Amino acid sequence: MFSYLHGYHAGNAADVLKHSALLFCLDYLKKKEKPLLCVDTHAGAGFYDLSNREWERGIGRLREAAGEQPPMIAGYVKSSDGKRYPGSSVIMARALSGGDRLVCCELHPQEFEALEASMEELRGRGGPTIEPRREDGPGGLKSLLPPPSRRGLVFIDPPWEEQSENESIPRSVLDGLRRFPEGTFIIWYPLLSLPKVADNGPSPREALFALSGKRRCRAELGAPSEKLKHGTENSPRGMYGSGLLIYNPPWTLKSALEEALPFLASALYDDERAWRLDWED
Repeated sequence: MFSYLHGYHAGNAADVLKHSALLFCLDYLKKKEKPLLCVDTHAGAGFYDLSNREWERGIGRLREAAGEQPPMIAGYVKSSDGKRYPGSSVIMARALSGGDRLVCCELHPQEFEALEASMEELRGRGGPTIEPRREDGPGGLKSLLPPPSRRGLVFIDPPWEEQSENESIPRSVLDGLRRFPEGTFIIWYPLLSLPKVADNGPSPREALFALSGKRRCRAELGAPSEKLKHGTENSPRGMYGSGLLIYNPPWTLKSALEEALPFLASALYDDERAWRLDWED
């Protein structure tokens, strides 16, 4: 259960996709002064030292890219400029302000200790109320939703290591949407080329898409089938890309993704076709 450590993957192509979209959504929601509740269900350590090699094909490529970048990507690269890479909880804490509330959950004992230190570093300075919790994030949504302001964002970024997550995560998303139908929910999932042995259940992607709901989009970034080996060296199941399912996305996100995804496909996968965007109103 505690085998996954995000530090081994921080700053990779998956982080580029989810963190650029997260930052864009936060910037949009912050245009109104009404307080926000943000929940990070799998917060990790907060800050990361880029000691792995995956970041070189992720944020590293964007930092080295010459020429003009789409605004959505340029904003993300600027926010990630530093010796330490900011995880989702840090991105949220920096984006929020006084009157807002951030609840970040992490079960792994070492990761939670690092998370507490990261959040302590960011407290004060007129920022949000920050609550690190060592608890099951998806399970804790029941007590948090809906927020009194009826405005908020839930970021769900599980490792998808256990088959049980293919049932529990979609169930938590569905319950969260019932409690807080106007909230923005961002769920990350891997694109896998190899199924688990004796795995007869749905993939994370299939399980999430089985959910019903209005106003959602899915954005995917990864190598096409003829290039599956690209970027799969560190994944025993052949993770060739990843995607986001976003409920109640900002209306401005569609055009931003239409510009950003082809750029990222070319920069990270050397193929401008390696992306997909579906929008459901």
